[in-house]
Parts: sequence; structure tokens; C-alpha cells
Amino acid sequence: MARCAIILALIVSAAASALPAAREKTAPYCDPAQCVLPDCLCSSLDIPGGLTPAETPQTVLITYDDAVNVLNFVNYTNLIFNRANPNGCNIKATYFLSHEYNNYTLVNDIYNRGHEIASHSITHRTNQDFWLANNEENWDKELADMRTMIEYYAGIPQSAIKGTRAPFLLNGGDTMWSSLSKNGFEWDCSWPTRNYVDPGMWPYTLDFLSQQDCQIGVCPVESYPGKWVVPMIDLFDASGNPCAMVDTCIVGDTADDVYNLLMTNFMRHYEGNRSPYGLFLHAAWLLDTNHLNGYRRFLDTLTTKDDVYLVSISQLLDWVKSPTPLSQIDAFAPWRCDTPITSIPCNERRCAYDGTKTPFGSERIMSMCNRQCPFFYPWYENIYGSNPPTPWVP
Repeated sequence: MARCAIILALIVSAAASALPAAREKTAPYCDPAQCVLPDCLCSSLDIPGGLTPAETPQTVLITYDDAVNVLNFVNYTNLIFNRANPNGCNIKATYFLSHEYNNYTLVNDIYNRGHEIASHSITHRTNQDFWLANNEENWDKELADMRTMIEYYAGIPQSAIKGTRAPFLLNGGDTMWSSLSKNGFEWDCSWPTRNYVDPGMWPYTLDFLSQQDCQIGVCPVESYPGKWVVPMIDLFDASGNPCAMVDTCIVGDTADDVYNLLMTNFMRHYEGNRSPYGLFLHAAWLLDTNHLNGYRRFLDTLTTKDDVYLVSISQLLDWVKSPTPLSQIDAFAPWRCDTPITSIPCNERRCAYDGTKTPFGSERIMSMCNRQCPFFYPWYENIYGSNPPTPWVP
């Protein structure tokens, strides 16, 4: 939402100013001789597998943060669902979900179309002290419990929910990564980089100490074998300022301005080391007609190129683990579409809660799959809605 973009910009500034001057080294520095694919990769600007840029497909990551609702689902339908990659398979996006106002029946529909669902917390609370506290249980109850809610209310297997993004990109350091590792998440995409933009940093594992710059929050220094970081490579906006999320960029006043900004940033990757190009945003940004039209035109341009693939984050990591040149990409199984997607059935149930049954004192509506309506509105520490609510203090 637009409000989230403003809050994100304020929190980024405040959190960055609170960072320690130096990071204590705990994990060893990466040794490429010991860290080998498919299970380990050093943080690096090098294309995996030693491929040249000409041999490397340019991947584009389309992600959307927060709740799926009827309004933004219309844009997803018009912008995403009917486009194809050069191999004829539908493009894929990644949706980072938070709970409030989330329509789980539409999430089920998105998943059944082959897109990726990831966890973005239950509450998306704005209190940065909560996210930066040295409390692993906070992350368990927000990210892991959100995954449980997605499974329970949208019918999506937990095994398919592989990744996370921290609210406001507030990295929780080793506290967060210990929770992610313990709960079986495979990757996270919360960590912007300003120093490794041109050429861009490729995804890497946390077996060894990362060399990525730490912009927001607290970054991990311990070892988490086999857990992947997908760097959020900064864009540069119309004023020349770095921005990790598109909706925090100054993009200009017209659709042409939006298109030109997105294309200029894309070409830095495309003509460089082909590092993944991220279009990370909140769907409310698309409610502006100029944003929508410039974004649509940019997607139209991408899908005319025979070496550009719009993939989910897990599909990207499948390629990184097994680098495959463009000449062989049609045979690369994780990007093929000849195996039908196993659809998860959804019998929709719409549940209404007055203010006495929510922690907010105001009504909420919740759509879900294959469940009876919980007696109370499900929320943090009450994910099945089985207990009377306590007043919510963010």
C-alpha cells in the first residue's frame, strides 16, 4: 500500500542510522573450493557456473507484498496471468503475504496458476523495535505462523511456501535467520544492496560470511548452511537516489517516465552480468494510472525478448543451483510447463466478524477455503481464531 511505502522509507532511514559501525565476524570467509553448487555459493558478482553474459538468461523477479484482495487481483489478472516466457510457459511472480485483509480464496487461485506464495508476517506491525529485538520467538510467530495460516486457510502445502520477506525490509540478523533455518524456510529476499548494483550481486548461501553491505536492520554473521539470500539490488530513481522497492522510487510524472526509469535500470543488468532484475513493489502503487501504464508497457517490452525470463524466486534459485546456458534452456526442467500444476481445490467460505470478535474493535471480513468460519477473527498468537481477542497494540 502507499502508506506502507511511506513508512518503509522512514523506517529505512531510522534503522540505517542505528546500525553498529562494524559487524563481528563469526562465520568464516567464503572459500570457493569448499562452497560449491548446488548446495553452496559464495556471495559474488560472478555469474554462476562460469557462464558468460551472452550465455545467461536475464531473469526478472516480479514480486508483490502484503494482502491479496479483489482490487489488486484485477491488476494481477490483466498484467501477469496472460503473459508467456520465450519457452512458451507462463511468466511467474512471487507474492509475499501478510494476513490482515488477505483473501485466501484468491491466494489459492494465484497458487493454482503456478505462481509462488511466500510469507511476509501476520501483522506487518510498524513498531521497528519488535523486528529488531533479540527475540527469535517473534519471528516464529510472525513468519512461520503466517505460513501455517496460508496452508490452513488457502489449502497451500507448507512445503510449497519456501521463502520470506521481512516487513519494511527490517532484517532481524541472526535472530531472524535462526528462526528461518529452524522452521525450514529455504530463502529470504529482504536484504537490499547499494554497493553491488553494477555489476549486481547474485543470490548466495549463508554457509559463509556474506560480503553484502548491510543497509537496513541487522544482518546475519553466523553460518546457515544451504540457506539462500536473494539480494534486492537497488534501482536508481529519477533523482539518482537508490531504492530497493519500486514504490519508494521517485519515478516521474508520466507513464513514459515510469517506463524509461524501469528500462534504464533493467539495461544495467541486461548489458552487465545478467544478475536478476527485481521489480519489487506493493500493488497499491499500480492504482496510479501513469504507474500502471508505464509498468504494463515495460512488461510488454520484456516479453518480446527471447533471452529474458520472468520467473518466481524459487525458479531463479533452481537455475542458480544448476546454471544452464540459453542454448539449453528449453530443456531446463524447473522452467518447463509440460507437467500440469496440481490444483488445490477451494470451496470458498466468507466470514464476517463484528468488532467484538476482532482485536481491533472494528469489523473484518475474511474469505477462506474449505473451512468453517473460526469463531473469532484469526490473528497473531490466535491463528485458528479459537480464543477471544485481546486489544491489538502494534
